[in-house]
Amino acid sequence: MSRSTFAAIAALVSLVNAIPAFVVPDALASLYGVILDRQTLLLGQTLAASYLGYAVINWMTRDGSELSSRRGIAAGNLVAWAIGGVLWTYAASTGLTNAVGWIVVGLSVVFSLGWAYFTFADRGIEGRTTIASATR
Repeated sequence: MSRSTFAAIAALVSLVNAIPAFVVPDALASLYGVILDRQTLLLGQTLAASYLGYAVINWMTRDGSELSSRRGIAAGNLVAWAIGGVLWTYAASTGLTNAVGWIVVGLSVVFSLGWAYFTFADRGIEGRTTIASATR
C-alpha cells in the first residue's frame, strides 16, 4: 500500500472518530460502556480535536514527496497511535471499557505498524533518487 493511500485511510479513520465525539459525545461513550461527566466530556472533545487535527494533517500531506517531512508526520502519527494503543489495551483489559474497546486496540495496532513502516522503512521517492544518484 502506498503512503498516500495509507495516509488517506488514516485521515478518514481520524475524521470518523472525531465528528461523533464533537456532535454526540455521550452516545459515542455509551458505545464503549463509558459514562461521561462534565470533565470527561471536555477531555473527550479535546481528544476529538486532536483526531481532527491528525485527519487534516494526514489528508493535506498524503501526496508529499519530501522525505524528512514524510518521516516527521509518520513519526508523530506512530507515537500517537502507539501510546493510544497502550492506553486502550489497559482500558479494555481492566474493564474500563466494554468489548468494543478491543476494536480500537486492533485499529491502534494496525495504524501503529503502518506508521512505523513509513517512519523507518519507507524511503519514498526522494530516498530512491538519492540512492540511485549515489550509486552512479
